[in-house]
This record gives sequence, structure tokens and C-alpha cells, in this order.
Amino acid sequence: MTTRSSRLIKSLIILLILSLISLFNVLPILRLDFSTAFLGDDFSFHVERVLALSNIFQSLVNFNTFGHAASLANVFYPWETVYPLHLIYSATSDFIFSYKLFYFLLTLITALLAYWCIFKISKDTFSALCFATLYIFSFYRISNFFIRAALGEVVSMTFLPLVLLGLYYILFENFKKWRILTIGMALIGYSHALSLFFTSAFVLIAAVVMTGFIDAKTKRLMSLLKAGFWAILLCSPYLVLVANTSSKNDLYMIWTQPLKGLPLWQWLSNSLSNQMYPNPDVRSSLGASVVLALVIALIIFVLFKRARTPFNTFCLFSGMGSMLLTSSIFPWALANQTLFSKIQFVWRLNTYTSLLILVSFSLLLGTVIPKASVTLKPILLLGLTVALIISSSSSLTTFAKNKAEKTQRDPDIAKTVRNVFYGDYAPKQVTNQKNLQQVLQKRYFLNGRPIQPSVKYTDSVYTIKATNKTGQEATLKVPAFWYSCQTVTVNNQPAPSRISAAGTTLLNIPNGKSTITISYDYPKLLLVFILIAVLSLIFLCMSSLYVRNAVGRYFSVEKQ
Repeated sequence: MTTRSSRLIKSLIILLILSLISLFNVLPILRLDFSTAFLGDDFSFHVERVLALSNIFQSLVNFNTFGHAASLANVFYPWETVYPLHLIYSATSDFIFSYKLFYFLLTLITALLAYWCIFKISKDTFSALCFATLYIFSFYRISNFFIRAALGEVVSMTFLPLVLLGLYYILFENFKKWRILTIGMALIGYSHALSLFFTSAFVLIAAVVMTGFIDAKTKRLMSLLKAGFWAILLCSPYLVLVANTSSKNDLYMIWTQPLKGLPLWQWLSNSLSNQMYPNPDVRSSLGASVVLALVIALIIFVLFKRARTPFNTFCLFSGMGSMLLTSSIFPWALANQTLFSKIQFVWRLNTYTSLLILVSFSLLLGTVIPKASVTLKPILLLGLTVALIISSSSSLTTFAKNKAEKTQRDPDIAKTVRNVFYGDYAPKQVTNQKNLQQVLQKRYFLNGRPIQPSVKYTDSVYTIKATNKTGQEATLKVPAFWYSCQTVTVNNQPAPSRISAAGTTLLNIPNGKSTITISYDYPKLLLVFILIAVLSLIFLCMSSLYVRNAVGRYFSVEKQ
């Protein structure tokens, strides 16, 4: 058997193993009543986000979602990495089935990336399989999907191993492979804005801390700067659109609350018992698997000197540091009323704590198990998988039984949630209930007097037919939010519009009958940055050492 054939067979076996493990990870949503685990504000919000993608290439807003109010959710929430869910739904017309299938595919991709990244670091199949299994079953990831329905955060966790691998190359190994960090950061940027903020901070802090411990400092830091520069170019369409929209509109961004960490004893209790409900503070739980992995990793680190590699040390202590940041030890009160308050919950750091501790555990375990243990490793991996399946299923079943709002599964959930309105990224006036009700109750006013015009919605265009009987030009107030990107026509002619005191749209119409259309267009400047991003991606692919080496290896094998 040739080397190439044996590699192909091994790859297929790994793919089969990770596919089965991913399927076991998804089993709870196949078995549990869907609505018991999902129906809530966050889930409805993300359903609408996905539905609104039907016209994402034509318009900034979708009038047939978010209560016809013109929400900018898909401007501020990156949508590119959840677009496959929209495609699946478009093909099946069953959102619940589509959501389950998307989660399975996402979990499989997460497992494959996790395996590949750790295998590139350790060259050990067992360590890579161990990490892939632990990572997709990590308690915070499962809670994000099943309980919080934090779709953007779950998707971003898929690409974090790429970021860690890129950081490993830049700080500890071949710094010329900085492109992996670039791609990882770009994929996170197109998944979840807050995760991009957190991950950028993590990379910068790691670089600063490790500067005193690495060789070739200048070259490594230059590679880090290159990775960051190209990541910004790849993400520039999203970043420019957000910056442009924010600068031209006074928006209510996101709900915030005082930041606080849990006492360590409470955090430990929540984690070891895999608590999900009912106290919101239990969301800071890491889960028993991560805590036990940390304990075992510390024992191995202390007892086995050969396990104390620079990268293992970095992962272990960075994970512990991230864990302590989520506790009450850190003075989070000082961060309130600052930019950091936008993170909403300190337990978002559990993403990084889980990643680092599980990587450390998997690498350390791989160094102490003899390579000749052909039977021991499969037994350990099987036992680990079974334990994680039992643990996660038990926690989710308990949550489902205790959850207060038990609604039967709604097969038409996509239709049900279309009219649910969320105020995030609407004009700031939405915080006033009187203003909000004008939008929700669809109140139209002509020169301050209520009227009932004929209205029609398509995904991209809002059409109003109104009659002005005042004998002169009059001001029409429309219950759709005004943004600077708005385009209005009156009787097929472009017309100016302005913002009302309620954050809605004001425009003038002539005497008699008028047909008004409202739409929201992308800024023309965005096309320039889309081109920049595409050209940057092409350049990175063409200049990649990995691609050149792979091509070279392929032809050398063919010659043999």
C-alpha cells in the first residue's frame, strides 16, 4: 500500500469517527421536544435574522421580519457564516429540521477543525481526537446552542482552534505560517462581533505576555502584525459597513447590565453539577468535564517534566487566568460605564477558558500515554465519549423538565416569529415606549392626524398608498425607522426623507393620491471594500507556503 493510500484510509477513518461523535452530540435535539429547549427571545431573534437573509444581497433590511419595522440586525450581526442555514431552510421550508441539520454540520466542521489544529501541533492522533471530542461536548458550547440559542457565538467557537493554531505558529514555531491566524480571525469576524473583540484582545494579551519568553521577537511580532493587517482587509466590508452605519445614525446598540463575576465556590459548584437552570448566574458554569480536565492537566504538568513544553504551559496557565477573570476576584465593577460593559456578561470568557484548558489537557495526556499503547487509547477515547454523552444528555433532560415555559413544537415557527420586534440597532428613540408603540401598532399620521393608508411589503420595498385631502403638500409620518441609507420615492420620483422625534420616517406628499416606496440601500463605497477583501483572499491563497508545499508534495509523490 502506498503512503498516499494509507493517508487516505486514515483520513476516512478519522472522518467517520468524528462524524459519529458529532451525531451523538446532536442527539439531544433529535430526542427532546424542540420548543422545550429553544423557544425564547434569543432563539426567535436568530430565526428572524436567518429569515431576513432572503434579500441580504439587495437590501440592508428585510421588511417581512422584525415586525416590518426595518431592523438593521444583519448589518451589525455578521451573517456570512450562518447563510448556509438560510440555504438549507430555503430548500426544505422546515426551519426546525434546517436548524438541526445546520447544527450537525457545524458540529462536524468544529470537530474536524479542532482535530486538524491539534494534530498539526502535536502530531498525535489521540491528542487530536481527544480535544475534538471534548471541545464539541464542552459545556459552554452546548449551553450556548441548546439553552441560550446564541447562534453567532456558537459559530465563532468553530473557528477558535484555527486562531490558536495560528498563534502557536507565530509565537512558538514557524512564524511564516501567520496566514492561519489571519483566516481564523476573519472567519470569527464574519461570525460574531463580540467574539472578534474578545479574540483580538486574547491574541494581543498573549503576544505581550509571551514577548519575554520567545526567540526571534522582531520577526514573530512582525508576523503577528501581518496577520492582523490582512485579517482587517478580509473583514473590511463588514467593519466599514458597521462604522458607516454607526457614524450616520444615532442607534440603540445593545442592552447592558453591571458586570460581575461569581465567587469561586459558587462557580465550582455550578460547574461540577453541570447546572443550567434556573438562576441566570449558572450560565457561568464551565461544566464538570472542563474542571476535571484542568485538575488532571495540573497533575500531569507537575509530575511529568517532559510535558512542560512552552505551548502546553501557555495554554494551561492562560486557561486558568481566563477562568479567574470570570470570578469575583477580578474587579469588574471598574469596567462598568466603559466600552467593556458592551460585553454584557463576563462568562463569555468561558469560550476561551474551555478552549485553552481542553487543549492543554489533550496535549498533556498525549505526552504521558505511551505511543505503543495501541489498545489503551481507543478504550480511553470511547470511555470519554460515552461519559460526555451521558453527562450532556442528563443535564439537558433536567433542564427540559424544569424549564418554566413549555410550549408544544410549532412546525410553522418561521411564520410565528416574523412579527417579533427587537429594539437592538434601532434609532435611540425606540427606548421610549410611546415611540415604540407607534411602530408596533403601525400608526400613520398626516399633518399630525392619524390615517389608515393601504400598505404592501416585499422583502426589500415598503409601498404605501395614501390620500392627502388637505389641498396642499402635507407631512406623512410612517412607522418605519429612518436611517441615512434610506431611499424614498413619491409617485415614482425620488423624494427626501427625515427622522421624526420618534425615530421613524417623515416625508412630504402632494395633494391627492400618492404612492410612496421606502427601501434601504448599501453604500456604494462598500463595493470598493468587497473588492479589496476578495483580492486580499486571492493573494493570501496564492502566496500561502502551505499551498505551495502541498502542491510540491503532491507532485513528488506522483513521481515516486
